Amino acid sequence: MTTAGQPVLSVANVGVTLSDRIILKDISFSVMPGEFVGIIGPNGAGKSTLLKGLRNMGVISDGDIRVFGQPIGNMGDKQLARMIAYMQQEVNIGFGFTALEMVLAGRYPYLKWWQNEQSEDFAIARKYMAFTGVESLAEKSVQQVSGGERQRILLAKVLAQDTPLIFLDEPTASLDLVYQEEIFRYCQVMCQQGKTVLIVVHDIKLAAKFCSRLILLANGTVVADGAPQDVITAQNLERAYGLHSAVFINKVTGNLDIHTYEAAGTLGRQRSVHIIGGGGAAGKIMRLLHEKSFALSGGVFQQGDTDADVAAAFGVKAIVGPPFCVISQEHGNENQEKIHAADITVLCNLYFGQQNMANLKAAFAARKLIVIEDTPVEERDFTGGEAAQLYRNLISLPQVTVLSSNQFAQQLFEGII
Repeated sequence: MTTAGQPVLSVANVGVTLSDRIILKDISFSVMPGEFVGIIGPNGAGKSTLLKGLRNMGVISDGDIRVFGQPIGNMGDKQLARMIAYMQQEVNIGFGFTALEMVLAGRYPYLKWWQNEQSEDFAIARKYMAFTGVESLAEKSVQQVSGGERQRILLAKVLAQDTPLIFLDEPTASLDLVYQEEIFRYCQVMCQQGKTVLIVVHDIKLAAKFCSRLILLANGTVVADGAPQDVITAQNLERAYGLHSAVFINKVTGNLDIHTYEAAGTLGRQRSVHIIGGGGAAGKIMRLLHEKSFALSGGVFQQGDTDADVAAAFGVKAIVGPPFCVISQEHGNENQEKIHAADITVLCNLYFGQQNMANLKAAFAARKLIVIEDTPVEERDFTGGEAAQLYRNLISLPQVTVLSSNQFAQQLFEGII
C-alpha cells in the first residue's frame, strides 16, 4: 500500500460548493499511519461534510484526495471500503437485526454478491465485539440495547470492515461521559495497533484529552492544525468560536482545560482589581473576577503555589516570589504600587505567618478594600497574635468591607461590586 514515512491520507486544496454557497475551501493536510486526528469546530464549519467528502460520499468541487497515494476517484466502492471504514452520525437500523448480524454487515467489502459470511468473517466479527465489550449481546436485537451498547456495536461493525483508515462522525453524540471516554479509549488503542482514525467531535476538551492531533475548522477552512496544545489556544478559540477564554493545564487532571468568560465592555474604563492572596486562597476570587472581565493583578504569590498557577492560566499580572521565603522588600514595594493603582483591592482568606506578613501590611494602602473572611482570623494566625491584631485594625477602617466568599460572589453577580 505505502512505504514507511508516507501518508495514509493526503488532502490537497479540497473545496465543496453547494448551490453557489462555499461550504469548504482550500483544505489541505496529510495524515500519517497511527495518528488519532480530531476534527473540531463550531456548528456549520463543514466538519461532517469534510469527512463524507474524504470517503467520496459527498460532492467535492475542487482538489485532490488520495489514500495510500491513489486518488479516491479512481477507486471502486468495494476497493475504497477496504481502505476506509466510515461510521456516520445517524445510523438507521431496521428491526430484527441482532448485534452479531449488524457487526457482520461490516464484512461486505470482502464478499461477492452471492456469498454468505464464512467462518473467518464470524471470527473477525466476534473478535471486534469482544474488543468493544459487546460479545455477550451477540444474539440480542439492536433495538433492545442501550445507547452506549448500540454505539459500541456500531464501532465493532466499523472495525470488522478491517480497514487501515477509520472515519467516525461524532460517535459519542448524546452519550454519557463514561461512554464517550470509552469510545475515545478504543480509538487510542486502535491507533497504537497501527490503524489511523479521523473523528469529528464537538467536545473540545474530550478531543484535546485523547487525540494526538487536532484540525480546527471555521468558516469552511482550516484555522489550525497540530498538537492539541498548539491548536487549543485562546486566540484560536476566539477566531473559530467567538469564545473569550483562558486555556491552561489543569493540575488536578493533567489535561488541557478551558475557562470561558464575558468579553470586556466597550463603553467606559475597565475597572481594576488587585488580589492579595497565596496558599490557594485567591483562586476562586480570581476566577469570579476574571469572568466579569475586570483588569486583574495579584500578589505576592509564591512559585509552585496554586494561586500563581491560576494567575498564569487567566493571564493575571501577578507578583510571584520564591517558595518558603519571606516576601522581599522589592516584591513588597511592587505589591503596594499595584494596590495604589487598583480601583479595588481584595484581601483573601489568608493564613498568616512571618513569611507573608508584608501582604497583610500592604492592604492598608488600598483605596477600597474588600476582605474575604471565611474563617476567623485567630484560626489563621501563626504569628503569635501579631497578625490578628493588625487584621482587626485593618477591618475597622472606613474603606474596608468584610464579606464571606459566598457573599462576594453574590454581590459580584448582582453588580454591586
